[in-house]
Amino acid sequence: MMRISPTPLPADSHGYTLAARRRAVFTGRTAELRLLRDLMLSDRRSCFVVWLHGMGGFGKSSLLHRFADEAEAHGRTVRTVDMRATAATPEAFLAALDAQGPSQEAQLLLIDSGEALGPLEQWLRDEFLPRMPSHLFLVVGSRRPPSAEWRADVQWWQALRSVELRGMDTAEATKLLRNRDVPEADIPDIVRAAHGVPLALALFADARERATDSVQPRTAWELADSPDLVGELLHLLLRESLSPGQAEALHVLALARVTTEDLLRHTLDVPSAEAGKLCAWLRGLSFVRSTAEGLVPHELVREALLVELRWRDLSAYERLFTRLHAHLAEQLACRTGSRWAFGAGLAYLGRSGRFPRETVDWRGTDRLRLRTARPEDLDEVLAAIGKEHGDEAAALARQWWDRQPGAFCVAEDGRRGVTAALVAPCLDPGAAGMPDDPTARAALEYTAGHRPLRRAERLLLARWSTGGAAAAAFALTTLWATTPNLAVSWTCAAPDRPGLASLLDLYGQQRVAPAEGPYGEGPYGEGAYGEGMLAFVQDWRSAPFDRWAVDLRVRLLADEPAPGPAPVTVTAEAAMPWPEFAEAVKHAYRSLQDARQLAESSLLGTRLVAPDGDAAALREVLTETVAYLRAQPGRRQLGNVLEITYLSGPRSQQAAASRAGLSFSTYRRRLSTALATAAEVLRERELYGSASR
Repeated sequence: MMRISPTPLPADSHGYTLAARRRAVFTGRTAELRLLRDLMLSDRRSCFVVWLHGMGGFGKSSLLHRFADEAEAHGRTVRTVDMRATAATPEAFLAALDAQGPSQEAQLLLIDSGEALGPLEQWLRDEFLPRMPSHLFLVVGSRRPPSAEWRADVQWWQALRSVELRGMDTAEATKLLRNRDVPEADIPDIVRAAHGVPLALALFADARERATDSVQPRTAWELADSPDLVGELLHLLLRESLSPGQAEALHVLALARVTTEDLLRHTLDVPSAEAGKLCAWLRGLSFVRSTAEGLVPHELVREALLVELRWRDLSAYERLFTRLHAHLAEQLACRTGSRWAFGAGLAYLGRSGRFPRETVDWRGTDRLRLRTARPEDLDEVLAAIGKEHGDEAAALARQWWDRQPGAFCVAEDGRRGVTAALVAPCLDPGAAGMPDDPTARAALEYTAGHRPLRRAERLLLARWSTGGAAAAAFALTTLWATTPNLAVSWTCAAPDRPGLASLLDLYGQQRVAPAEGPYGEGPYGEGAYGEGMLAFVQDWRSAPFDRWAVDLRVRLLADEPAPGPAPVTVTAEAAMPWPEFAEAVKHAYRSLQDARQLAESSLLGTRLVAPDGDAAALREVLTETVAYLRAQPGRRQLGNVLEITYLSGPRSQQAAASRAGLSFSTYRRRLSTALATAAEVLRERELYGSASR
């Protein structure tokens, strides 16, 4: 509480000593103090009300104290009113002033905790201030900005200055900790954990000092290490008792990248009216800001709320996480509006695990907004690709832009503009219209050798990404869920960006390594993967997005490191190349009635049969494939052609065409299609142990 006595403190008093210490260690707020000083000393000031606002813990009270000291040093008569100790009525407010001397003598009036003014704010604006002498200068410190009535009334346009206080930068935070005699070795951890909040810097420094054991070596300090401190911090920042619904809404706010009324309704399973009330309450909190996408909390508060929830009730944390993750995955898979926001939200949830948090910098990513790139973004995107991946990459990216401009997406920060980009073209089986890109060829050849793309299927090639790993994860998650006819994704990551590679491991993507030489050299030619690139592949036909999202949710809740599977070496022996496999299937069907010829089939060396399997085992597999095709309405005729030609006894193709009721030319086309389809089904059975859907 600020002192209200108008009498100067004696030089030998504790108060005088404390004030001197406060002046000596006060850090930062240089611009704000300069503004207040200039206005106070000006003889012709049009502005006589300054409203300082910012979230709790940003040092508004300290700034008012410091300015009061400076004003008194300039001979100004200072009056202070702390609304935490004053009822929000005119009578109580005037009584607090009168206790300090005649209010008409005041030259500087400081009001702390202005968010508690309530209805008194209107009285202050419409009745109190107009009656005060013109020499009075008023400074209000509040968690909330001035009400809209101040800004809408023309007479206050010049008389009122609204100043938002922001967090300390690294230099200011470091200086504050040094003023508290914090050891240099401890400063970086505390600065990182406090996110620029002066109150947190002070509390964390104190906690670090108390936790130091002179015998044990010091370790990195995190917010999660001090749950009691988290509770104290949240109490100071909130200053109110919460209902169960408000507490749950705060935890959703902490988990979600951005929070909307619809998100609260689905995650908390409450009626729309209740979700609306909770959303409005969240919007009024000093540490919550409104964006075009929804509500976003301050990063320190977000982390503190998550630590508090996981420590207090782990089952509640898991329940909210599961509901939120499932809702976002469902909305994304449905390809509803705002797909980029849903994809970013789903990927952002991963940051709550310890291992993603240790390898990826998530700070500020709740401000990112993803969108498809526009022509005016091209130069900036190409420059970023050139800077991170080289000039040749930038030139090749330009060729991709000419062919697929829709393959470029960007992430923009409202404060800094475009900060990240992803180039992810779609490849068709025929690779028509593709630039001369060795990585694209490698991806298509690898897919053709393992499980070829069908006519309507596509391969998503995430060729280059710039900026942070989190932005790349936002874009990739969105594209994996919403790319039409997506069969396979092939993602490139630079070894010097371990964060992205770590996330791809967590996401269950399979690393693909060249057979020989360093990354960038392999069986597909020099530089097939791009200069120094790692490759990750995912077959979405075997694990559709909804199933993948469930598996990922389990891994995230387990909060364990990704298994980090060894890279799969791409060699010709890893699987029979597709052209050879398809040809072997044709020969096997033609030899179906001749056990000796069938015993020589190269298919006996594949996983279609057991290692000791013989011609009879292979014949059974081939026969089951025909039955499988005949059981599917869309493939029944193909299965019938195979059954008539190879299973119903030896006969000429002319006889088979007659039995099938087809002209000979039509029969030949259907037989060729049937053999190719059977080869696809058998390839899937070999690789995944299941028939094609």
